[in-house]
Amino acid sequence: MNTDAFYHYLTRTRRALWATLRAMPDEQLSRAVIPTEGARCIKDLVMHIAVVEDGWFRGDLLGRPLVRETFGWKPPSSPDEYWHHPEKSLEELLTYWEAVEQDTLARWPELIEQAATDRRVAVDEVLWHVMQHEVRHTAQIVQMIRLLGDVPPALDLAFFAAR
Repeated sequence: MNTDAFYHYLTRTRRALWATLRAMPDEQLSRAVIPTEGARCIKDLVMHIAVVEDGWFRGDLLGRPLVRETFGWKPPSSPDEYWHHPEKSLEELLTYWEAVEQDTLARWPELIEQAATDRRVAVDEVLWHVMQHEVRHTAQIVQMIRLLGDVPPALDLAFFAAR
C-alpha cells in the first residue's frame, strides 16, 4: 500500500470512529478506563492522536507552526497537561483533529516532497510511523469502547477495501 492510499484509509476510518464517539455519553468518553499516567480515557487518546500528527508533520518535518496554536492552546507544561483532557468537549477535540487532518491534506504534496528529498531524517519512515501510531491508538479506543459496553465501528482495512 502506498502512503497516499494509507492516509486516505485513515481519513475514512476516522469518520466511522468519530460517529461512534459522538453517539456516546460524555461521561463514558471522560472515564478513566486505563490505570496509567498516560492516556486514561478516550478523550485523552483522541487528543494524543491529533497532537502527534500535528507535531510530527508540521513542527518536526515542515518546521511550521502547529495547528494547535490556532486554537489558542498553549504547549503543555507537564505530563498531566499533555495526557489528560477529560474536561474538553468531544466536539472541541474532534474539531482540532479535523483541522489537523485538513492541514495535513493541504500540505500533503509538501510532506511527500520532503520524504523524497530530506536526508536529515528518514521522512518517509516518519510518515509511516505517524500513520501506524494512529492505527495503534485507535485500536486502543476501540477496546475502550468495548470495555464501556458499547459497540465500536469496524476499522480494519479489509472492511473499508470491501466497500
